[in-house]
Amino acid sequence: MWTSGIRILTLACSIVFGLRAMQSVDAETQLREARQSLTGEHKDTENARKLLLGIAQDGKAKLSPESLVYVYVYLGYIEDRAGNRPLAIAWYEKALAVEGSFPGILAVAKAGLQKPITWIRHLDSVEPPTAPRTSANSQITDRPLAKNLSAEQRRENFEVLWRAIDTMYADFDLKHIDWTEVGQRYKERLATVAGDDDFYLLMFQLVNELKDTHSWLQNYKAPTLADVADLPIDLFEGKPFVVAGKKAGWEVLSVDGLTVAEKMEALRPYLHACSSERAYRREAGRSLLASEKESPATVKLRSPDGKTETLALPRKWGSGNHRGTQTVVPGLTRQRFVHFGRHPSGLGYIRIESFNGRSEIADEFDRALEEMRDAPGLILDIRDNPGGFGQPRIVGRFLQKRTLVAISYVRNGPGHHNFDRRESYLEPTGKWQYKGPVALLVNDVTGSAADLFACQLRSAGRVVTVGSTTHGNLSGVADYAVLPCGLQVRISNAYLSDAKGRPIEVNGNIPDVTVEPTILDYLNGRDPVLDRAVGLMTK
Repeated sequence: MWTSGIRILTLACSIVFGLRAMQSVDAETQLREARQSLTGEHKDTENARKLLLGIAQDGKAKLSPESLVYVYVYLGYIEDRAGNRPLAIAWYEKALAVEGSFPGILAVAKAGLQKPITWIRHLDSVEPPTAPRTSANSQITDRPLAKNLSAEQRRENFEVLWRAIDTMYADFDLKHIDWTEVGQRYKERLATVAGDDDFYLLMFQLVNELKDTHSWLQNYKAPTLADVADLPIDLFEGKPFVVAGKKAGWEVLSVDGLTVAEKMEALRPYLHACSSERAYRREAGRSLLASEKESPATVKLRSPDGKTETLALPRKWGSGNHRGTQTVVPGLTRQRFVHFGRHPSGLGYIRIESFNGRSEIADEFDRALEEMRDAPGLILDIRDNPGGFGQPRIVGRFLQKRTLVAISYVRNGPGHHNFDRRESYLEPTGKWQYKGPVALLVNDVTGSAADLFACQLRSAGRVVTVGSTTHGNLSGVADYAVLPCGLQVRISNAYLSDAKGRPIEVNGNIPDVTVEPTILDYLNGRDPVLDRAVGLMTK
C-alpha cells in the first residue's frame, strides 16, 4: 500500500559535536565506559545502565549540559530496547529539561518522545538495522527498494522527496538554490524515465542538487564507475597531473575527447555531491579517467617539457588509484588516528588522519601532546582529514577559559527562513593546557568534523592556519525521511558558522596563509605548507 512520506527520527548528524569539557574525571570516565558498553553488536546494557544511573544520581552536577543529555538519552535508549516505554519517555523528558545543550542529541530526545529509539547512529552502525523492530518503528527498517514502479508511483515518490527536502533542508539561501525551479526541471526529466534504475538514479541526482556532502540516499548507491588502474591522477594548482609511474608529472589535457572541465561535468551525475566546488573538483580530478562504461580511456597528456602524447588505456570496474598522503617529518610515532614527533626545527608535530572515532582519538592526542609538552610551538596537521566525530576534548587542550567556538542555525519550521540560533561554547580540558603558538595545516579535503575542528580553534584565536581553503562541509544535524518505495533519505537541517557568524558550509575555513603545493613539490617529496608553517613558528 502506497502512503505519503514519513518524517522520522531526527538523529545525531555525521558531524557530532561530542561532549563539552567535563569538570569531573570520574564522571567523564563513567560516561566513556558506558558508551563503550553500548557500542557495537554485543552490548553490555546492564553495565551501561549501572554506570549511567550512577552518574544521574551522584554525578550530574559535575557534568556539562551536553554530557548530561547524553546520559539521559542513553538511559532512554536502553529502556526502549528493553521494551520499557514509560521509563524511556521519562528519561527523554529529563534530557529535554536540560538547558544549554547542543541540538544534535536534543533532537534524539525529542524523537524519543514520539517513537521508541532502538538505534542510534554512533552506537549501532552507519545504516539503520535490517532486522524489523516494532510496528511503531517499522518505517526506519532497511527494507529493500520497491521494483517495477508505475509512472504514478514514481511521481508520488518524487513529490514526497521534493517536499521532504523543502520542509527540512537548511541551506537553500546559503547556496542560492531555487528549489521550486529544481523541482520543475526534474519533473520534466521524470516524464522521460523508463524504468527503476533510471528512476532511482534521478532521485540520487535530485538530492545532489543540494551540493551537500551530508545529504544523501541512505540505501542507494550510484552505479559503479569503471576506471584506469595504473594511471593515478590528482590536482595541483587546479590542474590534473599523473602522480606515479612512468608518466608521473605529466599533465592531463583531455579524456575521451573532452576537456578537463567537460569531463568533470560529465562525471557529476555519478559522483556524490560535495558542499563546495573546489572539493568537487578534487574528487572529480581523482576520478578523471572513470566512466560509466567499461570502454578504453583515451587520455591526452603533456610532459613537463611540452611534448604531448595520447594513450588508450583499459578501464575496469572497481579500479581506481589515488595518491597517498606524504609527510616529510621523520621518525613519527604512529597510532591508529594520531601520529606525532619532533620536527627538525624542534617544533612539535601532530598529524590527525581522521576523526572517525571518539574517545580513542582524544586519548591518542593526549598521549601525543604529553610528549610535546615542552615544545616551543606546535604544528597540527589535518590535511586530507575527511572528518568523523567532533573532538571538543582535543580543542579544550588549547583553551584557557570558556570560549565561544561556533554558532549553529537549526531549521525549526516549514519556512525556508525558520531557524533557531544556538551558540556553542567549549571549556579547558585535561590536567594542563598547551599555551604555546599553534599552526594548523589544512587543505580542500579537510571537511566535516575536521572543518568543525578548524572552525573551533580559529574562533578561539588559538591557531594560525596554513594551506588551502577547507572543503566547507559543515552542515549540522540531520533529518531522515522514508519514501513509499523504501528509499531512506538523509537531509541536513542545520548549518554551522564560526564565532563571528560566518557559515563554514560552502565557504570553508580560509587559511591565514595560503600555500598550495605544486606537482614538482609532490614528486620531489617537498612540503611547502609545512615549511611555511615552520617558518612562521620559528620567527
